[in-house]
Amino acid sequence: MRIAIIGIELSQLVCANAILDKHPDAELHLISDRAEAGLIGELPGLITQPLSNTIPNEWIGDLGSQLPTISDTAVRRSWLEKAMATKLVERGANLHLRSTTQRSKTESGETIMLSGAGYSSGSKLFVEKVITKSETKSPTFWKGGIHNEELNGSDYEGHRPDGLVEIWWPAEQEPPRSDGKWLQLMDWSGENPSLSLEQEVELGRSLAATT
Repeated sequence: MRIAIIGIELSQLVCANAILDKHPDAELHLISDRAEAGLIGELPGLITQPLSNTIPNEWIGDLGSQLPTISDTAVRRSWLEKAMATKLVERGANLHLRSTTQRSKTESGETIMLSGAGYSSGSKLFVEKVITKSETKSPTFWKGGIHNEELNGSDYEGHRPDGLVEIWWPAEQEPPRSDGKWLQLMDWSGENPSLSLEQEVELGRSLAATT
């Protein structure tokens, strides 16, 4: 079975791993116009339980210093996505980056024309199934920040394994810290940054269940 997954964000990476667990012989193609998986931008990495309870260890490549311990309550999400993409390649999945698609249906599947700056630009790919994630934009906007001091007691913060603290607050409010000593500032839209990562994992599993 040849399957195309459009996108290389967390839910699509989870979807691909779950499919390979269920169908080890599946030929997977993840297609994105992004230049690489992870390491570009930062989304909420807060976790409410040990990461291994949410994402199996065998789905993740080497996280190095970013591997959460049982006491950590956040993970650097961009690194997590990069490590998961690396593991997918090791498992035989194909990543088509810097690529856009034009799709046409056939009686037995879909033909995808790849274009862009990726290595497979100009080629055609026939697949039995295409998996896409529906895009819904939340009207709720958040600001995020990374600092290297103590936890603030916020409901939307977590301690990373590298010793840094990740914290989020509604965009219309003042930041929980006023000294301005941020190592990184971030923007995100969604309902709850504390649940963002785990909800994306559940979405990925539900997408995989359609195969």
